[in-house]
Amino acid sequence: MTAGSIGSRTFTAFCFAAVLGAVGGLYWMVLHGAVPPVKVASQAAASSVNEAAILSGEDVASAARLDRALDRLGYRLDSVANGGADVPPLFLAHIPGDIDDLPDTDTKKTVFLRVMLPLVLAVDEEIAAERSRLLDIMNRKANRLHVPASDQIWLEGLARRYDVESGNLRKLLARVDVVPASLALAQSAEESGWGTSKLVRRSQNLFGHTVELSADSTGMRNFSTLYEAVRAYVHNLNTHKAYEDLRRARASLRAHGAQPDGYSLVSALSSYSERGDAYVSTIRALIRRNDLVRYDQARLGRALPSRLASAS
Repeated sequence: MTAGSIGSRTFTAFCFAAVLGAVGGLYWMVLHGAVPPVKVASQAAASSVNEAAILSGEDVASAARLDRALDRLGYRLDSVANGGADVPPLFLAHIPGDIDDLPDTDTKKTVFLRVMLPLVLAVDEEIAAERSRLLDIMNRKANRLHVPASDQIWLEGLARRYDVESGNLRKLLARVDVVPASLALAQSAEESGWGTSKLVRRSQNLFGHTVELSADSTGMRNFSTLYEAVRAYVHNLNTHKAYEDLRRARASLRAHGAQPDGYSLVSALSSYSERGDAYVSTIRALIRRNDLVRYDQARLGRALPSRLASAS
């Protein structure tokens, strides 16, 4: 079991709840406690995503059907790479249970990446919004401008959530930052066998998080949805002391005017696994062989599909 895990043992609870309401056999995912990654409403939006995009219960009944449905919606990895087209804001709660039955490895990888990419981008978008607000507050403070009480209260709450002492805004800024999609995709692929691990699918634990006590004696932390698992993973990297080097490397890239990318940051993750440098080499190879860096510039679409179905 990986020590990516390290941070989950002291993981601070998020002000977040995912509510899944059954609607005619389908499920809407509604995000609470934070600015939603997309508006949960049916309205026109400037996006290349089909406004009438729908996933039915049959579409998610199997990995093969899901693959065909995503093709039908025009969601293709080559199209969304490097920001060429929007990634549909489709947030599945689970990896299809029969993904390992798909006929070839490439198809398994494609389905896995198409499920995971919107979730990673949604988490990063939420953090990017927080970072933007933090930078605005820091700028006002630096210029001795008035900071409203509401912003000060928000700032204190943010510092508590990221386990940073009040007033240390530079340290807070280093923690409130995105994790490149290529890194999240590579690590989730490695930890879950591209979603084929039955244990991982049962717990939605895509990143090897462990707990001292688990209900099923596996030591694995259980998550209710994939989004919750991705959010916990990003928070782990952004707060745990074991990943200080990663946060420092990310801040250094930004200081030099560069956008953080997964391939550049992975060298700071030797503490994530007991395998150490061998684990780093594995993740780096996954990023390179699957050309995952091209998803670091992917963007999440704003048009919400009519229905969000959970794969179960």
